[in-house]
This record gives sequence, structure tokens and C-alpha cells, in this order.
Amino acid sequence: MPSYKLTYFGFQGGRGDSIRLALHHGGIPFTDERITHEQLGKIKDSLPFGQVPVLTINDKTVVPQEGAILRYIGRLTGAYPDDKDKALNQDVLLGFGDDLYAVVPLFFQDHPGKDVVKKTTIEERIPKLFDCLEKHLASRGTTYCDGNDLSVADFKLFAALTLFKTGMLQGLSTEIIDNYPHIAKLYQAIEKHEKFLMNNNNKNAPPI
Repeated sequence: MPSYKLTYFGFQGGRGDSIRLALHHGGIPFTDERITHEQLGKIKDSLPFGQVPVLTINDKTVVPQEGAILRYIGRLTGAYPDDKDKALNQDVLLGFGDDLYAVVPLFFQDHPGKDVVKKTTIEERIPKLFDCLEKHLASRGTTYCDGNDLSVADFKLFAALTLFKTGMLQGLSTEIIDNYPHIAKLYQAIEKHEKFLMNNNNKNAPPI
């Protein structure tokens, strides 16, 4: 079996979490290398795009980009569908996960208009995103994003939604998910999945 090493930061809700979930769900052993921003500064010139996450395969092939890594793992484990229509729905939701992450930097800007930008983000932009996701999930009528089985889209959304619950985004309620029944249902279903409970209850395993 090939060896895998995931390199990313250690905070909850980052882009590396979706990959950790996919690997755990697929039962794929991997080295979970959690680095600091200072450590990234020392290795970024050696990385394909100068950023993380990256997945190192067999100690030689370094793969960048969260989406590419998720699809790769999904194809290995069945968490990314062969059916073109189902794959299209996965890609739509993977892209939406990127839209969620796109608002995060707006909380950490440092310029004269930062407070206005942050207020608009909290009161308008984020609610619109959550409204769109809520409607999409309601229209599917399934436990997970693509039926009754977990998929890479579930892992992506779970990681992004976790970031919104951490309190890192100051001024945004950590209970925002609770205002959207279908989003909350999806999040709780993934959170309570036996494979992830097993990992989080394992004292020797780092938290997802």
C-alpha cells in the first residue's frame, strides 16, 4: 500500500480537516503532520504552490490543492462518485465550500474600512451563503450531500462549517448553524458518524 503524509496546520476547521476526514473514512493510514505558520515559512519554497495542505505520496510525490487531494482520495475509497451527474453535484458543493472559506480573510483585514467590511460580511454575505446551502440541502432531501453515504462534499462542508463554529471569526455567532435546520442536520450526522467518533475518542489520535 502506498504511504501518505498530510501536511497542514493544526487548528480546527481548516482545509486540511476535510482531507483528514476523507482518509479516516476510507480507512487509509497516513502521517498527520501538523505544522505552524513559522514552519510553513521555512518549507514553502519547496512546496509546489508554496502553500498547504499538501499530500505526500510514497515520500516523493507532493500533491497540492485541497480539491484535487479530496477527489483523489474519494476515487480511491468510493467517496467521490464515478457517475457523472453525481460527480457534478459533488463538484458544485466542493466549490461552495470554497465560497465559505472565501469570507474568512475578511475577518482579519487591517485597513480603515475593515469594520464596515466585517459588519457587511456578518449581516449580509454569510447569511446569503447559508440561505443558499440550506435551500440546496432541502431540495436533496437526503441525510448527506449525495444520498445516504458520506462523500467528499460532506467532508468539505463539515470542515468549513466547523470553522464557523470555533469562535475564530470574531463577531459571528458560533451558533449560526443552528438557525438552518438542514445544515445543522447534515453537520450533526457527520459529527456523530461512528468512524469519526472512534477517532475523536482515541486518546492516541489527534482530533479532526
